[in-house]
Amino acid sequence: MNKKSVKNTIYFLCSPSLGLLDNWLPVIWNLKHKRNDLKFIIIFPKPNIIRQISLSNILIILGSKIFDNIVLKTEGGSWVIADSFLNAIENNKKSIFERILIKIILKLKKMKITKIAGNIIHFLYTQYSGYINRKFQFSWQFVKENGLCILYDIYDESKPFNLELMKNFKDLPKFSIQHGININDGGIINITKKLFSKNLRKDVKAYLFSSMEVPIYKHKYAIDNSSMQIIGIPRHNLDWMEFIRSNIPKENNEINLQDSGSIFIISRPGGTNYFPYERKKKALEDIKRLAWKDLKKNIVIKLHPKERKEGIYEEVFGTDTYGYNWVYSDNHPFVLAEDSDFAISFYSGVVIDMLALGIPTIEYLDLRGIPEYDNDESLRDKMDHPVFSYRYLNLVLGTSNYEMMRAHAKEIMNNRENVLYKLQKKYNELFPKIENINDKIAKDILDLSYKKVSRN
Repeated sequence: MNKKSVKNTIYFLCSPSLGLLDNWLPVIWNLKHKRNDLKFIIIFPKPNIIRQISLSNILIILGSKIFDNIVLKTEGGSWVIADSFLNAIENNKKSIFERILIKIILKLKKMKITKIAGNIIHFLYTQYSGYINRKFQFSWQFVKENGLCILYDIYDESKPFNLELMKNFKDLPKFSIQHGININDGGIINITKKLFSKNLRKDVKAYLFSSMEVPIYKHKYAIDNSSMQIIGIPRHNLDWMEFIRSNIPKENNEINLQDSGSIFIISRPGGTNYFPYERKKKALEDIKRLAWKDLKKNIVIKLHPKERKEGIYEEVFGTDTYGYNWVYSDNHPFVLAEDSDFAISFYSGVVIDMLALGIPTIEYLDLRGIPEYDNDESLRDKMDHPVFSYRYLNLVLGTSNYEMMRAHAKEIMNNRENVLYKLQKKYNELFPKIENINDKIAKDILDLSYKKVSRN
């Protein structure tokens, strides 16, 4: 490929998780529809993101119709290219030898006395990885030759694993949409946190869900007002939501549980500093009591993209009741919402999806007594409990214990319309609905990208 090659490739940095693909996909779909001659490449900067992929996931099904290539970083540090998600998964698989070697490297690096040895072995492993993947190696020179723009989340730009990668895109127009539907910190600016210098950035166009995010983006990312656009939530376009539902394979929709209605659990990994394992277990025990004893409802669980089956659900709900009273589902929330009486979240942007679909959500998260989150700077609800943004902004019914959760559930079951009205009123105040927004964003990206190319 010579240096005068046409700038015909749009890159999409899928980081920190597949959740970003959910937010960008309606826009990328429109870009593909507008310019079928363009090439689309998705980049996975960490091997664990590839491990989140299920080929039956609607995002991957639709993504396979868009992305011409998948570029991924292997455990050994090699950048390789694949022509399908299936091949990307295969390329990411490690041999028994590699799995053992990685464990040894990590163990050696943890101890000061063996750290040097760990670094040496790690270097040798990267050389080995580069050799065995030499046929599939991706050259970043292609970005300089054919890159038109990059789509990503500016939040993840400064992560250590992306810093070196982003240098390849320094001359390309950048367009950002946040990976989770959220208004960070409830819209309150923390002046002690800043990611960039005071110099305004001119290489990024940021699409924001809400006007409340404007001062945050200006402070944290040095984005000027002229480089921000309020778009609402692209994936909540009614046509897009119906498109998602209509393209999900029929077999994915089948959940065979007892016909008594269900509670949709929007899960999150346990073991984090704000959601330790014992608090997650307590929350699940309370949900089990509410669902099976008080309400006689089934439970459907959607794991977080970064979450793996860790055995806690089996421990609390029991393996003998699986498939009868509770079940995991990898289906899209747009579908899972249809058969849910309400949802219970442990902190997730999916709660905003639920409001768009008319499903109220209870957020069960007890931050009390955790110093990092229960302090003078904490957001607090009307009961003075430390909370995160969704609860602070009254987009969910917040609870820190069983009694509060039970009261909210009863309120939903007995006065659903009133509960939903209050929650959706807040949604509508924060997130505008703009007609044909995905088409407008796609047009904006193409116009700005080609203006930059023509100037160069």
